[in-house]
Amino acid sequence: MPDAAGNGCAATAPRIPVGWRTSSPQAALAFIPPEPLATESGGDDLLSRLVRIRAPYDLRLRVSPPGHKPQGFARIGKESSISEGAFRGLVTPIAPHAQRRPDVMAVQIALNLRFITDAPCTMELMPPFLSANFRRWPGPIVSGRFPLTDWPRPLNAVIEWQDRDRDLVIKRGDDMAYVRFHFEDPAALPEIVEAADTPALRRHLARIDDVSSVGRNVRPMFAEAAARRPARLLVPKEISAPAW
Repeated sequence: MPDAAGNGCAATAPRIPVGWRTSSPQAALAFIPPEPLATESGGDDLLSRLVRIRAPYDLRLRVSPPGHKPQGFARIGKESSISEGAFRGLVTPIAPHAQRRPDVMAVQIALNLRFITDAPCTMELMPPFLSANFRRWPGPIVSGRFPLTDWPRPLNAVIEWQDRDRDLVIKRGDDMAYVRFHFEDPAALPEIVEAADTPALRRHLARIDDVSSVGRNVRPMFAEAAARRPARLLVPKEISAPAW
């Protein structure tokens, strides 16, 4: 039976494959594979539709106090498990002119993850609102949506520092973000699998990665990505199988 939102019961809902890959090969084994928030929903339709992304490291971030120029942030080293070099590639400030509000500093944290699917799908990134740790964050993740089918870009979390007196404290295994996949069939659920690194996937990713460095408005490029997309991008990875 459908629920009040028109969604089918999770136990009988169709499953659509969604693959994941780390977006950088460095330290890939340290990263925790994404997983459904509830593998058996027990009647909770929402939990069966959310996929959690968890932190693979310990990290504590502190931003400069209000009025400090220039705005900045620092890693509290003794509480962070990542090296300084890895930190510089992981966390970057959002330029003041690109912040949603000029008085609220924001930083971007790379999640080192991307999703791939061959089904028509829009992916939504949102804060980990069911996590107890999230309630202690200094501000929210800025939610966003994009057309996943043609644009399997690396995921980043933009965090707004609404409480400048509070540090961002993350422990390995903490929920960093939730994602939800919107399919043509609103009852469909994602079946999360690891994606193989195929030549077709590599070629398509090379077309779309770093496009934002050429221009901030990438929306007109969605149609071009769809036109150049091969028929199949997602091939589930077979353990011990050779790369092809």
